[in-house]
Amino acid sequence: MRTLMLCVTSLALLCGCATNHPAAEAPKISRITPEELERLQPVPAPNLPLDEIVRMSRAGATPDLIIAAIRDSHSGYALTASQMIELARQGVDGKVLDHIQATQEQAMRDAFAEEFNQRERACHEKIKALQLEVMRWPYYDPFWSYPYPYGPYWRRW
Repeated sequence: MRTLMLCVTSLALLCGCATNHPAAEAPKISRITPEELERLQPVPAPNLPLDEIVRMSRAGATPDLIIAAIRDSHSGYALTASQMIELARQGVDGKVLDHIQATQEQAMRDAFAEEFNQRERACHEKIKALQLEVMRWPYYDPFWSYPYPYGPYWRRW
């Protein structure tokens, strides 16, 4: 009888340990708000104005020479589709427009990657801080502490 009662109790305890806790919360996902998205997009710095690019194109400069001038001036452009079409109508070569679009997209990718890296570093710092905090807590095992100095199974009946 005593053995049966011990088996039923241990089975109930094992089943209780195996169940999922409904209070466990799902991990929170931090989303980028539209304001943050606007802040992340790079601000163009056109040191070489668009009028100069149009003037160089009309003067007969090669697309590679114009692209080199854009690179040397460290210019960045945030052009809309209508602005790109207008530049094409004014005689700017498609290769130059492709380069402007590619640098705009690359600048946006770099800004997103930097933001994600900053968030990842902040998350890792929080995890490390929590790990250090947990390590500072004294270890407590209820089975090996007072009133059972030798564990629950060594207790005298």
